[in-house]
Amino acid sequence: MKIQLLVLLPLLVSAFVSGLVKANDEVLSVDQVALQGMQFSFENDAKITPKKSDFTVVNSVFMSSEQGRRVAVVTIRNDASGSRILQAEHIMALFADGRRVAPISLAENVKLEDGEQRSLTLSFGEDNFPILSIFTSNNLN
Repeated sequence: MKIQLLVLLPLLVSAFVSGLVKANDEVLSVDQVALQGMQFSFENDAKITPKKSDFTVVNSVFMSSEQGRRVAVVTIRNDASGSRILQAEHIMALFADGRRVAPISLAENVKLEDGEQRSLTLSFGEDNFPILSIFTSNNLN
């Protein structure tokens, strides 16, 4: 019995440590906070912009994992005089290489009443480049 325990113990410890490392792979850290409203001037020859809407990004916090997972917690406000449905196409992230990408995690449409604000956690997949900003058509200058 003791010999079996001595053989199994290192295997159990190894499996436990391996599980901890795997769990740490998914941990998100808040990226360095950029100044809200900072303007970037990347080329946009393809004219990629969010779908026109009455939504405005009020604030956002960017997070990432060591493996490059990109997530943003975004507070959106409906500036219309009536209720509106927020769709993934209404929001875009600007990455540090100039690409503009819609979120992949807004699975269902979100209804916002006039003037309502809501915070959402949006996933932008895995990427080598960090997110610089999140915007809607109302945040474009």
